[in-house]
Amino acid sequence: MKCIKRKGFTLIELLIVIAIIAVLLSLIMPALRHAKEQANKSVCATQMRQQSMALVMYAQENGEKMPIMTWAGGHWLWDVSYFTTDVIIASGSDKKIFHCPSNQIDTNRDRFWRYSEYFWGVDTSTTPEPTTISERQQHWRVISYCYLLETKNGRGDIWAPSDPGAPKVPSAHKEFIKKTTQVSFPSEMEFIIDTLIEYPGPEWILPDFYTNWAQGSNHMVGGDPEKPTGGNIGFLDGHVAWRYFEAMYQRYGIQGVIFWW
Repeated sequence: MKCIKRKGFTLIELLIVIAIIAVLLSLIMPALRHAKEQANKSVCATQMRQQSMALVMYAQENGEKMPIMTWAGGHWLWDVSYFTTDVIIASGSDKKIFHCPSNQIDTNRDRFWRYSEYFWGVDTSTTPEPTTISERQQHWRVISYCYLLETKNGRGDIWAPSDPGAPKVPSAHKEFIKKTTQVSFPSEMEFIIDTLIEYPGPEWILPDFYTNWAQGSNHMVGGDPEKPTGGNIGFLDGHVAWRYFEAMYQRYGIQGVIFWW
């Protein structure tokens, strides 16, 4: 019987195939990451729109007043009272809506979802959330969006862009929101924004950076240094628009950390 000799791949042929696969992956992966981020931006905008409409509807039923925090401890822009999230969840949402899908930090973790209790040493794994309205107005969660809502004791002023070439900023944009009636044009009033925060250095606060207290910035793009691509801006009339980072400014600061939008 004649033996048929099978010819296998040579080492050079195998290396060529591996090189071709590596080149194809290098071409495909950026496109896949871009497509994923586009989907995240769309989901993020939808979530902002739902949050904004729920809060505006609450204001319409409560003398145009927003559900602001009543205690000074939650003064970061991503600090949102339990009562405020109650209002949004009651409209048919759940707590996942407060997590931007581009942010890798898990907002559902008790450390952030019940941050004020965690901060005060409460064992959130065994202790139920406080139930009275006054307590829920005082306690706050750390979410991956920033609300331009005023607190009872005040958050200070929003900075107007100082660049001489910057567009004019309506006077209402220099104030945090207590009531919907404080602005004449709700479609121009920024209300909910993606979290973009910078630590002195400068260094962008990324997911898992100072994770005991920081959620990190949304919509980051790879590079050296890594920086945001931009963020969604939700307005008081309910519409949401994307703003590229190049069109953003430093607008608020606290404890050395700068918020951009």
